[in-house]
Amino acid sequence: MIKISMNGSLHWLTWKRYIFVFDVKIESYFFFPFVSPAFKGNDSKDIGLVEYKEKLVLTYIDRESDFMKI
Repeated sequence: MIKISMNGSLHWLTWKRYIFVFDVKIESYFFFPFVSPAFKGNDSKDIGLVEYKEKLVLTYIDRESDFMKI
């Protein structure tokens, strides 16, 4: 599982399509769901969490058409 460190927090993408965030300074955590029409109802997509230009970004690769979207 890939973790991304940004703005004093660590971010992980969970298996249940949530993002787990741990704030290192205050030692607190929370989950939030990501909602996108691109991911809804399509399990043939490989979803990833990456840092791009100092922003947290969700990516997915559609295995059926071999395209990546950000």
